[in-house]
Amino acid sequence: MYFKLGNGTAWLKLVILSVFILMTTNTIAQENNQNILTSTTTLSATPANCVALHQGRKCYASVYLLWQVPQQGDFCIYQKVSNKIIQCWKNSKGSQVLFEFESSEKLEYQLVSIDKNIVLAETSVDVSWVHKATPRKRRWRLF
Repeated sequence: MYFKLGNGTAWLKLVILSVFILMTTNTIAQENNQNILTSTTTLSATPANCVALHQGRKCYASVYLLWQVPQQGDFCIYQKVSNKIIQCWKNSKGSQVLFEFESSEKLEYQLVSIDKNIVLAETSVDVSWVHKATPRKRRWRLF
């Protein structure tokens, strides 16, 4: 880039360039902070699989959700589809919650930073079954 120091537009171009560089640097720094926060955050479900006897039936289990983040803050765990709050914490870096799982299908959970309003981590509890549902054949009998 070439600037002539003799006219007044050179200083204006320099100021605009400086503002652009500062804005770009600030945006990159915010993205890096968010990436660092999400890359070192953990959320896990134990057990991660619930087994029902027959396909299509509800599965019942006591599930622990464990989470940990590198910086203290305010966080909540949500059930993803229904947006139901499982539990929230203030000024915490990690914790666990025990809740009763009841579903006939896979459910996903999200750890959300209330301060930044972003999803930091996700986990799920899968549902499987012992016996697959088969169509029943009805046989009519008189006696």
